[in-house]
Amino acid sequence: MIFNTAWFVFFFPIVVTLLWLIPGKKARFYFLLAASAVFHYHFAGPAGVAPIIVMAIAVYCVALRLETAEEPARKHWFRLGVAIPVVGLCYYKYRQFFLNSLFTCAPMLRPYLGRWALAAAMPLAISFFTFEFVHYLTDIYRGGRAIRRPDHFALFCIYFPSIVSGPIKRYELFWAQTKDGLEHPAGVLALEGFAQVLVGFFKKMVVADNVAAVINLMDARTEWHARNVVALMVLQSVHILFDFSGYSDIAIGLSKIIGIYLPTNFNFPYIASDIQDFWRRWHMSLSMWIRDYVYIPLGGSRQGFARKSLNALAAMALCGLWHGAAWNFVLWGIYHGLGMTAHGVYRNRCPDVGKGSKFYLLGAHALTLAFVAYGWLLFFYPLKQVLFFTRCLFR
Repeated sequence: MIFNTAWFVFFFPIVVTLLWLIPGKKARFYFLLAASAVFHYHFAGPAGVAPIIVMAIAVYCVALRLETAEEPARKHWFRLGVAIPVVGLCYYKYRQFFLNSLFTCAPMLRPYLGRWALAAAMPLAISFFTFEFVHYLTDIYRGGRAIRRPDHFALFCIYFPSIVSGPIKRYELFWAQTKDGLEHPAGVLALEGFAQVLVGFFKKMVVADNVAAVINLMDARTEWHARNVVALMVLQSVHILFDFSGYSDIAIGLSKIIGIYLPTNFNFPYIASDIQDFWRRWHMSLSMWIRDYVYIPLGGSRQGFARKSLNALAAMALCGLWHGAAWNFVLWGIYHGLGMTAHGVYRNRCPDVGKGSKFYLLGAHALTLAFVAYGWLLFFYPLKQVLFFTRCLFR
């Protein structure tokens, strides 16, 4: 984690202190932009910064053209703009995965394409850059206003608290807080942010890291029984929640100390009453992005049940692939897509079942927790290992 490195522990207090001392909203804005550039360059290096600069310049220019273009040229500009970050993401993050999967099916192609499957140095946070660029262009295409000033667009791109693992911010809300300069950090908001940072570090370093150590010990065991697998599911559920929500709390809290709100990312997902409710609470900035920029453009729920189900499966498969370039992440996404489809069928056919019943709600909650917990096995382990764990559960 970047936020607990010695460099960042030294860097952030200096940034905040100077933000408090620098007079003038515009001066603070440019200082924050410079600090974000230093952060990005330090952790990404020249090889990681250069592709992002190229993509950002291209997206900035396309957005300006997109705002004023007429159809059908407007649609062509939009497709070109979206293709730029998506192709960059596929090249740096998924090229090796796609080609190795192809070679598994067609090994005769390896002598011709094998050199393209060599790993490339991946730019820092290229997934988040891609998501924010696609969101930005899509909203401009739908009628939003483009950010005309390069310095404003640059801060939206490389704002350092959210640059690594989010939350995925929407440009309209971020721009509204920074387009007139950076307000002096408010004392109450800074204290609230500091408290959230402390909670985040507790979640991440005290809870998640220690649970991860226990999981590593369990993974080293040679004998497995149903109770061990259930314990592993529970531990993985605790680990990923506290790890990821802790990181989000740190990022959001650091941003509050600076004086900028970032979107909430977690809302007690394990109290969800069904799988759709879970995804309204889990990694909310990602789930809303998938809904708005993948599921709805594919047709959403407007074209019948079969198409709605396919759209959900495609959207969740993409959600899984976003987490990592491996088939177990894709299967995890499809697993959740199937769960959401099954829940939709059930609710359509039995809309009144369980209304007002505490026992029904308790059972629905338990079923949701079990479904999600089993899914974490797919997330963290290859399919062969998950099948082994599944056999252990039922023998």
